[in-house]
Amino acid sequence: MARVPLNNPDDPGLDPHAKALLEAVHAAQPDVGLLNVHRALSNHPVAMEQFMALATTVYFDNSLPTARMRELPYLTSAMANNCFY
Repeated sequence: MARVPLNNPDDPGLDPHAKALLEAVHAAQPDVGLLNVHRALSNHPVAMEQFMALATTVYFDNSLPTARMRELPYLTSAMANNCFY
């Protein structure tokens, strides 16, 4: 069981702002679905908005031209931290 409640957009008692954010995330990446980080952050919609702005900047609005180049920093940091990626 999660220590932080994981919200679903279908929950009747969910804050309308959080519901709209969860639906926006799901619409943006329908093949992935809702990740637990999104469901947990929806407990605090303002924090979720900030997280989404950061994630959009890091993952989509960067200056690296190709997907292969965008993957390089992830691989480099994983190797530097002895992480399996």
